[in-house]
Amino acid sequence: MPNEIVMIPVDQLMHHPENPRKDLGDLTELSDSIRVNGVLQNLTVVQVDENQYNVVIGNRRLEAAKAAGLTEVPCSVSEMDYKTQIATMLAENMQRKDLTVYEQAEGFQMMMDLGFKPKEIGEKTGFSEKTVKDRLKLAKLNKKNFSDAVNQGATLLEMIEVTKLESKTAQNEVLKAAGTDNFRQKLKDALEEQERKQNQDRIKPILKEAGFEAIAEKDRYGSEWEEIYGAGIELKDSDDALRKKLKELQKKHEGPFRYFFTRWGRVEVYKKKAKAAKTPMTAEQKTERQKSIARGKHLRHVKGFWAQAYELRKDFVKNYTVSNGQSTSTLGKILIKYALNGKNEYNGKIQDNHKWDDAYLRDVLGLPEEPVEAPDQDPNTPSYYKKYLTIWQQVDGKSEIPMVRVMVAWAVAGGIFWPDDPERGSYRYDDGTYQKNSNMESDVVRLYDFLMEIGYHVSDMERKLLDGTHECYQMEDLG
Repeated sequence: MPNEIVMIPVDQLMHHPENPRKDLGDLTELSDSIRVNGVLQNLTVVQVDENQYNVVIGNRRLEAAKAAGLTEVPCSVSEMDYKTQIATMLAENMQRKDLTVYEQAEGFQMMMDLGFKPKEIGEKTGFSEKTVKDRLKLAKLNKKNFSDAVNQGATLLEMIEVTKLESKTAQNEVLKAAGTDNFRQKLKDALEEQERKQNQDRIKPILKEAGFEAIAEKDRYGSEWEEIYGAGIELKDSDDALRKKLKELQKKHEGPFRYFFTRWGRVEVYKKKAKAAKTPMTAEQKTERQKSIARGKHLRHVKGFWAQAYELRKDFVKNYTVSNGQSTSTLGKILIKYALNGKNEYNGKIQDNHKWDDAYLRDVLGLPEEPVEAPDQDPNTPSYYKKYLTIWQQVDGKSEIPMVRVMVAWAVAGGIFWPDDPERGSYRYDDGTYQKNSNMESDVVRLYDFLMEIGYHVSDMERKLLDGTHECYQMEDLG
């Protein structure tokens, strides 16, 4: 009887106990069709005992047939094993149009638990292997937070971006912002924090191996230790580069040494202060010294937040397309408006002597960091005589670089505005205090006006930096 089509009474057919689809939905239309035409597609079942079968494929048809008054339905009796039964039901469910992305992810994960590989799951369900892998990542996210994020407008791409975070706590924090203007900032901060911790864990053993120990926050500005300025150690340094820099420091300075990880990705290095005859400081000198230290810490704090804002702006330009902005013609009109209506002294109009930020353009347009030689040159031509392609020649004809992105990058890199930089903000450079009516403010606000007009979403952090309410402007907050 296996694989033959036989008529089986409906009272002998049971829903498979492991069927992932519990809600069969509205059966009215299907039942009406069966009442008129009968069951046109047989059910697939497995035999449990002499008088009972479990339905693997066709649970909706079974219930609709009962509602239509049928007493028996056509079935194909299969001898598939338990694992294949589960996989078959899951594969069938994956094709449902009303299935949510998260439900798909859960189904794929169940198939993985049964021992299937992503490629096999794709073959059985009709999805690409990449889609299966992306959905499997989503299955690891908190289900409630995932659902809440989708309800507040989060996209599938945003959800996949969140899976790059390894910490469940970080994932849940970013999910809260998914679908809002703060998502990009929250995600970027979390990814940077994750990378910082990974690099810290990577280089700690190397620092310890070289005899460098961590310094407590309270000792950084004490009288016992002094920072070695210009050490140039970054968290992103390779292991070999770090070892080389540490050896150079040990040659130039006398130990012992201490290190401190800053929130901006640098590694500050300290050495023991040489003992010398001390001249007691006056109360006035002590006060001035404390103010100087506070100003220095404060200014670094302010610049750090504006550096975060710069990265958000840069990320927007790097990924700018028609879908998240304007058409080429509309963008052109906006650029012309900003080029002609600004203030001359802040490059409101295009100036011949303006400095271009070539490095910025190369980065956001995905071009080589170094100049590219023009083609068809004599290979024996000396390097100082060689001709090189301009940035615009390298962009020309490249379909993967949208023209709207080129136009926006050009404007921000110096075509209309002063070239964007990490420390651009509404504050005084000498002490970091916020200046409501500063010239710098009018320039950076104008840049934000332009970016928002072409589709940029300003995060809460940036709004507070722009209106002077951010906590980094408070001298008391020097963390």
